[in-house]
Amino acid sequence: MDAREYYSRQDIVQKLLELGKSREVVGVFKDGSYSKRPNTIVYPADVEAMVRTGIVEFHNSIELWSNPLQIKSNYEDLRVGWDMVLDLDCDKFEHGRIAAKVLSDALKKHGINNFSIKYSGGTGFHLGIPWGSMPKQINYKKTEKMFPDLPRKIAAYLREHIRQDFAKALFSKFSPEKLSEELNIPLGEIMTDKGLDPFKIVEIDPILISPRHLFRMPYSLNRNTSLVSLPIKPENILEFEREQAKPEQVKPVLGFLDKYEEGECELLIGEALDWWNKHKKEEKKKEFIRERIDQKEAVNPENFPPCIKLISQGLKDGRKRAVFILMNYLASSKWTWERIEQYIVEWNKKNQPPLPDSYIRSQIKYNNSKDPKPPPNCPETVKPGGSKGYYESFGVCQPDETCSAIKNPLSYAFFATSANKEAPKTQKAK
Repeated sequence: MDAREYYSRQDIVQKLLELGKSREVVGVFKDGSYSKRPNTIVYPADVEAMVRTGIVEFHNSIELWSNPLQIKSNYEDLRVGWDMVLDLDCDKFEHGRIAAKVLSDALKKHGINNFSIKYSGGTGFHLGIPWGSMPKQINYKKTEKMFPDLPRKIAAYLREHIRQDFAKALFSKFSPEKLSEELNIPLGEIMTDKGLDPFKIVEIDPILISPRHLFRMPYSLNRNTSLVSLPIKPENILEFEREQAKPEQVKPVLGFLDKYEEGECELLIGEALDWWNKHKKEEKKKEFIRERIDQKEAVNPENFPPCIKLISQGLKDGRKRAVFILMNYLASSKWTWERIEQYIVEWNKKNQPPLPDSYIRSQIKYNNSKDPKPPPNCPETVKPGGSKGYYESFGVCQPDETCSAIKNPLSYAFFATSANKEAPKTQKAK
């Protein structure tokens, strides 16, 4: 079904008109270029005329306007509201579907039940909270004037709020090595000091939350796939398949951003603003701690934490994860790359079986070109808020007393040597 045939359906046109009310609506040609701005659609003939010029997609604004056609350089006074739209950007459909489920669960936990979700027609999803759910004033300031600052803070909060649940959901279906292989991303890129970084797999795109930005309309075609950007019920996310978005199968039953409960978003906004203020303070505190534990010279192997010592004995399982951990730990511990390479090569001989030399060389070359970063954090069983099961998954987490004082293996040497220095003083005092 081509674009002209699809948009000739009156039920589809009617949905586009409903969803385009008070919004800027712009057409997109097959080559990705946009039609003139500002523009909107009011009558069926408006849609028909745009399609005749070669329009394949329809995009609309996340901002609501008193008169979209009057938008010029100074347009702040025309904005009468905005919807909270989160764009889940990813390369693999299955990853996007998992992210959409985790994020929708998070919205429900914050008391928001009247949110919308739609498949983008490609690999990602859009989740939206309607303007009607927002309080109209926050600290005596009109909420429509708080765009894009407020929705960006909400998005940042939600992103951090779902981090562990999202990583856990991905881990339940994919190993880090599998994700690295599928996405052609080095393992060192998707693993951080907190474990798996799920936002290297699916990102909540902040670009969408910006003035006059547009997103693909519900029931619009996707010019790259010829599939429909289709609204779905939140409870059907994990069962949804791309084939359901074929134009000939689509029935425009569900709306998008059309149902709301006044004040439903107040809890989410309150939590987001509290988190934002605490987040700024915590960042300053973390910077101070990082300066305290920064090693001035290379860490002696005698002061390695238990997990690094166990890894260093050689492994049967988790060898690729161990390469990533060792390289980041040693590089962050002021070891030279010449010494790191020698250590890793000798360590690999102890593995059963050893990893291919080509893999070791490629990992050393890749990591040597990057700034060092800490290995994954200690597991939650050692320190609340830690990475879930990363060290435990291949049996190298066997904490000692010092481990209870740290959140990351990199801090171990600092606390271990500090304790040793204090020991004589304690003995003398006794």
